[in-house]
Amino acid sequence: MFKKILFLLFLISSTVQSQTYVKGTLEPAHDYSWIVLYQLKGAKQLYIKNVTIENGEFSIDFPENLPKGMYRLMYSQQNGGFADFIYNNENIEVKFNPENPFETVEFITSEENKMYSNYLIESANWQQELDAYQISYFNMEEEKERKISQEEYSKLVIKFKSFQKEFENKATGKFAQHFIKVNHKYYSANLIKTPQEYLNSEKQHYFDFINFEDEVLLNSSFLNEKITDYVFYLNGSDDAEVQIALYKNAVKEVLVRIQDTNLQSEIITTMLYNFAQLENTVLIDFVIENYYNKLPEEVKNEAIINEIKEKVKLAVGKFAPEITWKEDNTTKKLSELTIAENYMVVFWSTSCSHCLVEIPKLYEYTKDKTNIHVIAFALEEDELGFDYYTPKFEKWTNILGLKKWQNPIARAYQINSTPNYFILDKNKKIIAKPNSFIDVEAFFEN
Repeated sequence: MFKKILFLLFLISSTVQSQTYVKGTLEPAHDYSWIVLYQLKGAKQLYIKNVTIENGEFSIDFPENLPKGMYRLMYSQQNGGFADFIYNNENIEVKFNPENPFETVEFITSEENKMYSNYLIESANWQQELDAYQISYFNMEEEKERKISQEEYSKLVIKFKSFQKEFENKATGKFAQHFIKVNHKYYSANLIKTPQEYLNSEKQHYFDFINFEDEVLLNSSFLNEKITDYVFYLNGSDDAEVQIALYKNAVKEVLVRIQDTNLQSEIITTMLYNFAQLENTVLIDFVIENYYNKLPEEVKNEAIINEIKEKVKLAVGKFAPEITWKEDNTTKKLSELTIAENYMVVFWSTSCSHCLVEIPKLYEYTKDKTNIHVIAFALEEDELGFDYYTPKFEKWTNILGLKKWQNPIARAYQINSTPNYFILDKNKKIIAKPNSFIDVEAFFEN
C-alpha cells in the first residue's frame, strides 16, 4: 500500500513539474487587457490560447505536448504589438515595454531565449558598425582615407565572424542554434565601391546561411519572413517595367530553392497577398499561372485565391464592374457608353457634408469637358436629397442608389465611404482612383 502511495505521489509530482508556462510583465502596463499566444508556423499564426492582463502582468500555462518552436505573444492587433520567443520545454519569464517590445524585451528565465536575445542584440550592434563603414566608404574620395577605412573594416569582419562562430558553438544542442545560424549576415572581406555593387552582393549572398531543408526552420515563420524581405525590399526600381521584371526574377529565385510543397504554398500565398496590397495584377496573374497552379492539389486553397482576386478586382488596369440604370424607360449600361474618351464613376451621398463641398466643384470642372463623362452614383436611404440636388448636375448621368452601403453596385465597387472616385478609359478600364477632387483635377491636368 505504501509503495502505491509513493508511486501516486511520484506521478502527481511529475505532472506538476511537467507543466510549463510563460509569465510576463508589461512595463508600463498602459491599458492592454488581454494577450494571445500563437505558434508561428510557416506563414501562419496558429492560435493556442489567450488570457487577461491584470496590472500589466499575465501568465499562460502551455498545453501538454506543445511542440517546440517559435511562438508569439500578441497584445494589440491594431498596432502590431507582439513579442516572440522560443519554446523548448522551459518555463519562460519575460518583461518588455509594450510600446517598443523589440528593443526592450528581457528574459528573466529560459536559457534558450536569453542566449538568442543576447545574440540578436550583439549581432545588431556588429552589423550597425560594419554597415556604417560601408556607407561612409561610398562617399570617400581620398585614397589614404579609403585605405585606413578598409584596414579597420577588414579587422571588424574577422571579429564579427569570430563572434558569430562563438555563439553558434555556445548554442550547440539547443533549439536556438537553428535561428542563430540562419541570422548570420554575409559581409565581404573588402569594402564595396558603389551602392549598386553592394546591392548586387547582398542579393548574391542573401541565402548563403539558410538551410531550406532544416525542419525547425520549415516549422517556423523565419523562412517566410526572410523570403518576403528578399522579394520586396531587395528588388526595387523606379521604372515600372524594370520593377515587374525584378519581382518576377526574385519570385523565381526563391521558389526554386524550396522543395517542401507546404512551404511553397505558404510562400506563394504570402507573395500574392503582398502583390494584392500593391494592386499589382500583372504579378498576381504571373504567380498564379506559373507557380500556384502547378502545386499539388492537396496544398492548394481556392478560397484564398478567390479572396486575393476579389481584393484586386478594382485595381488599376481592371475593367470596372458593370453599372445598369433606367433612362427614359430604357436600360443603360456603363460598358455600352460611347460618348467620351474618359469616364468617371463617383460615389457620393447627399448626407455626406464632404460630398456637398466636393461634388459641386467636380461638376464645375467637368461640365464643359467633352472628353469626360461623369456617372454620379448617389447612395441614399430615400429619394429626397437626390431629387433636390441632382437637377443641378444636368450634364452628368445621375443614378440613385437606394439602401446606401448595402446597395449592390456599392458592394461591387467595395464602397465604404464617400466621395469615392474611379476614372476609366473609353473601354471602361480603371486607369486611376483619386482620393479627392484635387487629385481628380491633378490627374487630368497632368
